[in-house]
Amino acid sequence: MNTQTMKRPQNKLIKNLTESHSWIGVIISPLLFLIFWAGAVTLFYEEVKQWAVLPQFPVAVQQELPLQEIVESKLAQHDFDYKEHLMVQMPSEHDPYYKVYLDLVREEGKEDEHGEVVSLLIDPNTGVSVADKEDFFLGDFLYQLHYNLNLPGGTYLVGIISLFFLFALVSGVFIHAKKFFKHFFLYRHDKNRRDKLLDLHNVVGVMTLPFTLMYAISGLVFNLAIIYQIAFVVFIYQGDQDTLFKDAGFTLFDEPQIEKTIDMSGAYQIIDEVRARDDFHLRNVIFYNYGDEAAIIQLRGNDLVNFSQKDEFFYRVKTGELLNKTDISNYNVFRKGREIIATLHFGDFAGVDVRVLYFILSLAICAMIVIGNMLWLDKRVLQQNVTQRSISIIRGLTLGGCGGLVLATAVAFFIERVLPATMLNRADWLVYSFVGSLLLAMVLAYIVDDKKRYLAQMILATVVILAVTLVADWILFGAQLIQLWQSGFQSVFAVEVGLLLFICLGLWVVKKLNVFKRLQANNVASTGVFEGS
Repeated sequence: MNTQTMKRPQNKLIKNLTESHSWIGVIISPLLFLIFWAGAVTLFYEEVKQWAVLPQFPVAVQQELPLQEIVESKLAQHDFDYKEHLMVQMPSEHDPYYKVYLDLVREEGKEDEHGEVVSLLIDPNTGVSVADKEDFFLGDFLYQLHYNLNLPGGTYLVGIISLFFLFALVSGVFIHAKKFFKHFFLYRHDKNRRDKLLDLHNVVGVMTLPFTLMYAISGLVFNLAIIYQIAFVVFIYQGDQDTLFKDAGFTLFDEPQIEKTIDMSGAYQIIDEVRARDDFHLRNVIFYNYGDEAAIIQLRGNDLVNFSQKDEFFYRVKTGELLNKTDISNYNVFRKGREIIATLHFGDFAGVDVRVLYFILSLAICAMIVIGNMLWLDKRVLQQNVTQRSISIIRGLTLGGCGGLVLATAVAFFIERVLPATMLNRADWLVYSFVGSLLLAMVLAYIVDDKKRYLAQMILATVVILAVTLVADWILFGAQLIQLWQSGFQSVFAVEVGLLLFICLGLWVVKKLNVFKRLQANNVASTGVFEGS
């Protein structure tokens, strides 16, 4: 068999992989862009939350009220269901508020349903409930977009997208295997437009490969966990779900109430002792059977000595007995593995530097997704093997969907800043503004003929909205921002610096687009994907 004959099956395989790679990329590109874009922003989830809340309710660094006084005052103010658990999120260096979650008593006849949950944002100095935590929804909304698209069943959809994304990555490696190292940094700046885009797509793909593989695999683990959980329960544990959770390191103490009251001061003494430890940062306290002799407290937090170690302790309040613990000396392999994956996924290690790097890589992947669509459209236009309607749909999704997400995010930041903290249904208005901006951008993407001009205008609109947001920030909360800076809460200003950098980046892109348009008018630039329909 000659060499040419041997190469034919290999060439056919590469051709099939290339087709599969391009089609899968185009099909999942809008949602994949959304996942990476929202994920990039929520790498700074805590900072965004603080930017939204702290100027509205600035907190001076003072002595905190005792936790027991705060909790029991809230129990007196709300109709708490003592058969349910009560959770407190502890204040931290960068997030000074207590957050208390209370399950309210269910209405008569609805005992089998889950009752209303009140989430209170509490000033640690005064114990006053300054707001409902859910009123400041920007950070949570973008985070939910990242992991479940804010849709029913969205978690599984993101998992399926992660699966296809993993295939696209692996197929891309096979397609470019021969040129993987030889053309690692190749960028043909003196070639035509398509070659430049192809080189840029490939270089970003190769440079971000370890990062994207980690995200694809961890996305599968988080979002399609239900599949292997069901398989384990059915085939290995013979339907015994409780034993599975126990072996996986998830401990639950669901004990009935004894219906004898108890003084809860012992619980708070344990909490104070744990908070005083230098090697542990307490994040959450969960009370079970509060005020009853069967009361148990669950303490969760971060081990400050060991990498990616989350500790958990259960104490019986009546006796102070340690019922169970999960720490570095007594960890579960399954749970430890999941914690390591989560730490890598969220960049929750080595400080802010890693998250900045993750952010840059995420934006690079967003650009790679858009470039991939542009390459697909260029190829299909030249080959004329796809209908004009399909090309128009992909072009509109790329321009209106991807670009519209950036615009809608800017609108959401603006709305989060200017809406009064006491406004009814505040979080709903933020969601409406985001969705409305995105839909408007997508509709206009199909209507407007001059695609490049529309893209430039959309980016310019994003820049203007971000600039107005920064101006409004200082007009509305100038004195509070100065107070926060003096109190050491620099994260609010870090978000403002990020918005300012986006403004500069947007102006640079608009300038480049206008230069490209002038070159095209002089017949210098080649035919592009965003030309008029």
